[in-house]
Amino acid sequence: MRTLLLVTMVCLPGAVLAQTEEPAPVADPTAHRHLGWMFRFDLGPDYLRTSASQDGGSVSLAGPGVAVGLVIGHAVSEDWLLGLDIWGLSSFSPTLSTGGASAGTRGTLSLTGIGLNATHYFMPANAYVSLSPSATVLSMSNGDGDTSASTHVGFGGRLGVGKEWWVGDHWGVGVAGQLAIAVNKDKGGGPTWTSVGGAVLLSATYN
Repeated sequence: MRTLLLVTMVCLPGAVLAQTEEPAPVADPTAHRHLGWMFRFDLGPDYLRTSASQDGGSVSLAGPGVAVGLVIGHAVSEDWLLGLDIWGLSSFSPTLSTGGASAGTRGTLSLTGIGLNATHYFMPANAYVSLSPSATVLSMSNGDGDTSASTHVGFGGRLGVGKEWWVGDHWGVGVAGQLAIAVNKDKGGGPTWTSVGGAVLLSATYN
């Protein structure tokens, strides 16, 4: 009986400790995967040019600026996402060219778009292609920041190709190249403006 009691006293603490040990954490099955909601923000330098033909001649505005975009979407299947894309390109103090002459301006040229985004990720490289057919508006503000001219709503879009690196279970950061185009009819019976822009972007994505 004394032997049995000693064995019980020795084994019981170990059994209690074994029962109170915390279970091993369960790995997140959605980590480093493109499922569920997706939020992507991108920002970087750009170059925007718009041109039109009028009275037998041509006129253009062009220069560097800043591009920005925000995509809010959801995966329709793994690595395939659809969402809303709000984006814009700009040119600060663009150069005005007409009739073979060029001159600087004090305004800001802006191309703004809103449309449906489709993004596909190529895994495990975490590279992606992103396309956003969009409704667009081209506008020009004066040096005081007030809008002095804008077009009717037209059609355009942006195409992006990027690469991201995981910095958390659901966060990725990376770089992307972007090409944007748009065609917009000027108000008041004016010409049709054709815009082309390119940008190098830094991106941050939660998915």
